[in-house]
Amino acid sequence: SERPQESPAPARPEAVPEPSSKALPKVAVVVDDLGYAEPELVTRLCAQPVPFSVAVLPFLPHSRESAEIAHARGKEVLLHLPMEPLGYPGPGRNPGEGAILFDLPEREVRARVRRALLEVPFRRGVNNHMGSRITPDRTRMTWVMEEIRAAKCFFVDSRTEKDSVAFDVARALKVRAVQRRVFLDDVRSFPEMEKQWERALALARKEGEVLIIGHVYPESVEALERLVSRSRGEVRFVSAGELAR
Repeated sequence: SERPQESPAPARPEAVPEPSSKALPKVAVVVDDLGYAEPELVTRLCAQPVPFSVAVLPFLPHSRESAEIAHARGKEVLLHLPMEPLGYPGPGRNPGEGAILFDLPEREVRARVRRALLEVPFRRGVNNHMGSRITPDRTRMTWVMEEIRAAKCFFVDSRTEKDSVAFDVARALKVRAVQRRVFLDDVRSFPEMEKQWERALALARKEGEVLIIGHVYPESVEALERLVSRSRGEVRFVSAGELAR
């Protein structure tokens, strides 16, 4: 039977819609040092079902294959450009073949950037590998950044040196750029990586976005599998290029 008519209820405020994924804080993960790692580990890394970026070192046994694996799985590819660190050529301070060294003339620096760019297929951006001697130097970073601009790439300042001017030089030259805020795996234990991950998420919630850099260590790949899966829905994973401006 029909219900008796009731007087209309007072208008209630509309329910607040659930935040769309676009409103969530953005997290860009960059995984460095591909090129050394075996293709199986790169394939496992790139099986993650979210956007992120990989940075590939040039002139290594697996450089090209790593870029191809990542690109085929929809991940953004960066050139991980080797640059001289402070303390070079001391132990653990070798940036690798084709590195941008402080004492090289301008012509050779530019040629090395161009050669490295050609070594990594599908690259859309560049970030520095080491470089604590180069990134604080405005003159050398200008040479490097002009070549990056000519290649129509963006730049991620890995911030391996607190006095880096790389981001400022990029902005001055109208190269889209973004800076690393957190390193995931300075210590390769899961509790330490989890702590850095939570730090990154807190920054993302506060500032709207964050870029975190890890490395293609087996321990880091395993940690990312756990951390990414539990953070889906809390944040929106994006490529580094989406944060570069």
